[in-house]
Amino acid sequence: MRTRFILGCLLALLAACARHPAPAVYQYAAFDDFAAGQYAGSIPLSALKTHGDFGLGTFSGLDGEMIVLDGTIYRAQADCTLTRPDPATLSPFAELVFFKPEASSSISMPGDSAALGKWLNARLPEGSFAAVRVKATIKHLKIRSVAGFTPPYPALGDALKSMNIRDLTDATGTIVGLRGPAQPTGVWVPGWHFHFVSADGKTGGHVLNAEGIEGDAAWMSSTRYELELPPPAPGRP
Repeated sequence: MRTRFILGCLLALLAACARHPAPAVYQYAAFDDFAAGQYAGSIPLSALKTHGDFGLGTFSGLDGEMIVLDGTIYRAQADCTLTRPDPATLSPFAELVFFKPEASSSISMPGDSAALGKWLNARLPEGSFAAVRVKATIKHLKIRSVAGFTPPYPALGDALKSMNIRDLTDATGTIVGLRGPAQPTGVWVPGWHFHFVSADGKTGGHVLNAEGIEGDAAWMSSTRYELELPPPAPGRP
């Protein structure tokens, strides 16, 4: 009787998991197309928010870094100050997920952001998409943002040559991270991609490096991925 009860509980748990799979990672635009210079925004932020409450991206014309945290969309201006853009603002590229942590841990790491990625990979399934939220104080933090461009747009590698960098000491806030599986297609960004929002909501950007992380990390994985392609640009088939 006890064995049947335990088996019944396990079957019920498996059925519940099947009914409630991890949220899909949603991406607007293929990364390689975006990185080639397709920066004209074509989806409003109000529409993006229906696909997730946590994530990364940018704005029309590559005008700043996007950080989505707890349903709030931040724009890191060229000087890495944060604003909250109008919901009608357009984006050419973004990755979002409804963040539902499956595990968490305190973290004390003297190493850099590459070490953070390795630490997380050891706790996550290989080959899956993943998201992490790290609330922490960071001894040395280097972040960047980019001012907007006008057409003809440069490729991303050239655009980033004009990035603006800020170095912060004892920065308190949240690292927002997404991981894509290793892949040869260029559709998504493989590996970890981290952005930062300060605790006071005033400073942030793309994380170039983070050393001396003390805080708490929560993460999730997903094998579900949804890609939405923008409409063809004028003059394109």
